[in-house]
Amino acid sequence: MKLPPLNALRAFEAAGRHQSFLSAAKELHVSAASVSRFVKLLESDLNCTLFTRHSSGVQLTDVGEKYLYAIQPSLQTIAAISQKYRRHEFRKTLHIISIPAVAETWLVSRLWLFQQQYKEIEINLTLDDRSIDLQGNDTTIWLNYSDGVFDKTMSFALPRDSLTLVCSPQIAKQLKTPTDIYRFPLLVDIDWQTDWRAWLKAASLAMTDLPNPIHFERYSMVVNAAIAGEGVAIGHTALLESYLQMGTLVAPFAIETTPDKQFYAVIAENPQRSSVKQFINWFVGQQYFTV
Repeated sequence: MKLPPLNALRAFEAAGRHQSFLSAAKELHVSAASVSRFVKLLESDLNCTLFTRHSSGVQLTDVGEKYLYAIQPSLQTIAAISQKYRRHEFRKTLHIISIPAVAETWLVSRLWLFQQQYKEIEINLTLDDRSIDLQGNDTTIWLNYSDGVFDKTMSFALPRDSLTLVCSPQIAKQLKTPTDIYRFPLLVDIDWQTDWRAWLKAASLAMTDLPNPIHFERYSMVVNAAIAGEGVAIGHTALLESYLQMGTLVAPFAIETTPDKQFYAVIAENPQRSSVKQFINWFVGQQYFTV
């Protein structure tokens, strides 16, 4: 592939667009003589005359005009793509794959804090309930609910999670004993139905089936329904600490139980990407920060 010199093409395109060597020189931050030399170099390479020169300036020839229109789209494409890569040259990309519960009730409200501290990092957040294979993948962080044990990975936990009853302040005023909860709908995450059974057992409440339940597809929907006063729910304290501290949700009874699983940020073993390390350091620090 034999291409003309790029500087000659740039000089010709600018001169042809302005119909002036002087204006092209100002745009390219070179001298008019340099533009003239580049144009002559291109004319020599193409073996044709691109400009007619006269005392008052220059003018594209018919061949020059056709050549200008032919190369402009390609030069514009090169300029646009190059600018795109320039913008990303100093940016790092961080891929976060999270179960919906962590992303929607904990992470999203805090991401701005991370971006404020690390403006050069571009975040791609994906929701996924499936298990993720991180072996050999040092660009991804996986937020999950598990025992934290995976091959060739490193796991970092949120504060120790526990299960407790939560509800709106209005409903909390009407709850004198644990049995009073049956006066209200029980808000249930379809994937975490055993949470209710575990807490009811801790509260010494016998049950066979959940009475008066409303089932939700996502935990964030359960949380929003509880905040709206639509019923009572089981709160994961690791995710809802901010809600409880702000009083948006209330834990009316000092009855808690510890689940078998916890919330973890999992990364590949010995990650090389600084963005992954920076997120993990920030993630661990969030254990002591409330939004």
